[in-house]
Amino acid sequence: MAQHESVLCCVGPLLLDSIVNHREPTPKGNRLDYAAPHGIYRCKGEDRWCAIAVFTDEDWKSFCRVIGNPAWTNEPKFNTLLGRKKNEDELDRLVEGWTSQHSAEEVMALMQAAGVGAGLAANLKDVVENPQLKYYGCYQALEHLYMGKVPIYNPPGFTLSKASHERASPPVLGEHNEYVYTKLIGLPDEEFVQLMGEGVFD
Repeated sequence: MAQHESVLCCVGPLLLDSIVNHREPTPKGNRLDYAAPHGIYRCKGEDRWCAIAVFTDEDWKSFCRVIGNPAWTNEPKFNTLLGRKKNEDELDRLVEGWTSQHSAEEVMALMQAAGVGAGLAANLKDVVENPQLKYYGCYQALEHLYMGKVPIYNPPGFTLSKASHERASPPVLGEHNEYVYTKLIGLPDEEFVQLMGEGVFD
């Protein structure tokens, strides 16, 4: 399937806007035309971020309550979605001024508890240590030749009642050379040892 066909269903409004209004679509990053604040904001700690999405006036009021209703939230230019969109650069700086004082997990929990869309921008460590994923057994720790215990993603979503599977740690380069060359290909042991001594497999 052509790449453009797989995303065509997602760009209908952009195509119509271009055809009807003669406006060329431009990159918007994390922003949406119908939400503000809407972005991924820096939080306390090294490279920690949280996504926040405020869609409605009720969301905005809840968001303001969560951050303690600072004076700037009552400025007329932020009272409406249109105003917030017009002043979005300033708004994003003010929002990040608050989020940067809190951990990403705290920002997410506070916003979600108030009904505001928010989610941790998780790194690999967050994903591997996620308690819900641990509960469902998404990862299995396997012994790696050089790295020790390594979490490996399990087959997703299902287990079979009358079948089992065995997992092995990811092989290192050349780890199974002897098996492949002598057992699968049928190379005599003596020839394998000779070739190995000559550095053929290095």
